[in-house]
Amino acid sequence: MQANKPTSNKLLKSINQQKVLRLIFTDGPISRVELAEKTGLTQQTITNIVNRLLQDRIVLEMTPTTSSVGRKPVPLIVDGSSMYAIGIEVAVQYIRGSLMDFQNKRIFEVKREKIDREGYPLAYMIQVVDELLQHVPDQSRLQGIGCSIQGLVDSKQGIVLYSPGLGYRDFPLRDRLEEKYGLPVLLDNDVNLLALVENLNGRLAASQNNMTLKLDYGIGGAIVANNQLCSGANHVAGEFGHYKVVVGEQAVKCHCGGKGCLTTIASISSLRRSGWKLDDFRTRVLEQEPEAITRFGSMIDGIGLALSNMITMLNPEHVLVTGALVDAFRDTLIDAVKERIASSVPDTCKGVQIICLPETPNESISAAGLVMNDFFEVPLEQLSL
Repeated sequence: MQANKPTSNKLLKSINQQKVLRLIFTDGPISRVELAEKTGLTQQTITNIVNRLLQDRIVLEMTPTTSSVGRKPVPLIVDGSSMYAIGIEVAVQYIRGSLMDFQNKRIFEVKREKIDREGYPLAYMIQVVDELLQHVPDQSRLQGIGCSIQGLVDSKQGIVLYSPGLGYRDFPLRDRLEEKYGLPVLLDNDVNLLALVENLNGRLAASQNNMTLKLDYGIGGAIVANNQLCSGANHVAGEFGHYKVVVGEQAVKCHCGGKGCLTTIASISSLRRSGWKLDDFRTRVLEQEPEAITRFGSMIDGIGLALSNMITMLNPEHVLVTGALVDAFRDTLIDAVKERIASSVPDTCKGVQIICLPETPNESISAAGLVMNDFFEVPLEQLSL
């Protein structure tokens, strides 16, 4: 037991510092006295921690506030304007990167459209990161790179498990980028990341049980139960696109190995395989062209069927819907799906609220948020090691 004591003391010191740092970030401006009250740490411990953070230029002291008696409290804030993160959105047809400071201000953005398969996506990612690095005011203050991936991701191991659109299977993306840049790299599935952001401080912040659905080149989903993201045994929970909605001879084989998946009839990739471009398909639907209307009706039926069954099974309070397909059809698609749900789910589930984002978020910004969240994370799970 004695041999482990120094390590335990060091870990406890790290946890205490992270608790204080996270409080300054979330609740700042905040005084040393308030930090002691909220953390339960002694004034001397708070002083030692704050002095280290000031020395490392992570925290700043503001002008003392007025006080009727005694010494004026000195408010503390995180020096977010001089700390930076790079976020990369890895999509099937493009790579987008954003350089952000820790005040969520975007300093620079880069986007590279996919021209051919050669070197995509890793070479494109490196091009984007290299360009963003040229705009970092102080690279010693760059805290890491976050990646939002369209595909199945093991975020703990930093591996892209499977992404047919990117051509990856069990690809160690984190290791490749960390070897290249010597910076911490974090990655997550794009829809999981969106769900985390929206549950933390977005449209799902007041919801404990919800689903996020992205109708895009592919179809992805995320499930939050009791404020916890459900990843599943193999990191594939919430793969809404592989819900079976077609059976029999009409069921088309999907890249997942199954047949009749929602992705095969209601994704942008399925439109392309049928010879439709999204803009052209939208125009034909608006013009009431019979073939396009029939296809659009099949998409709505499939989405409505799958979503109704998921709502019945999981009983969420909210369902958040986004993606390029939603952007293209907006109220027409959502209203039609709402009608299907209202006529299909049991009375006990009819209170579910369908929320539609105004537009598909810039996921490179959300990816930079991965770095910020990790920087302020309190490593409580390490206590069990």
